[in-house]
Amino acid sequence: MEPNMGLFPDGRRLHLNHGPIDLVIEAFGLPSEVEAAYRRAQDCFPKILPELVEELHQLRKPLTKETVLTGPVAKRMVKECEQYTPKIFVTPMAAVAGAVADEVLELMLFGTKLDKAYVNNGGDTAFFLTPGENLTVGLVTDYYLPNIDARCTIGYENSIRGIA
Repeated sequence: MEPNMGLFPDGRRLHLNHGPIDLVIEAFGLPSEVEAAYRRAQDCFPKILPELVEELHQLRKPLTKETVLTGPVAKRMVKECEQYTPKIFVTPMAAVAGAVADEVLELMLFGTKLDKAYVNNGGDTAFFLTPGENLTVGLVTDYYLPNIDARCTIGYENSIRGIA
């Protein structure tokens, strides 16, 4: 299965889909910088799922000090979950959606100058803000009734750079 990649009809947001990974991406800045960021996202995206599948047997096991993974997203997953072990049972899969969003956002930002950007992976969203910028997100309280029930605005001055 090949990934599907392209702009939404609005021409502003990029949609990347590959099996269970479904990203909605939006970047803000000079058009040339946004194009460069989107190109970077599209360049890295086809490798993510195959790399995760290659290490899936390890990613599904409980996290231990002996867990060693090699892919960049898998390493992010382990790093995020380490704080919870051995107190609770957790596998690196607990962090898969956020780790994918973080990885794609980081690669988009490398060598580009954006004002702000976000990568939404099924509700796990990584974002980047420059001074003076903010991001307003819609909050949905009922998965089966996807209406925006409230909004939350996160500014540059907040330390938050991801939501789920």
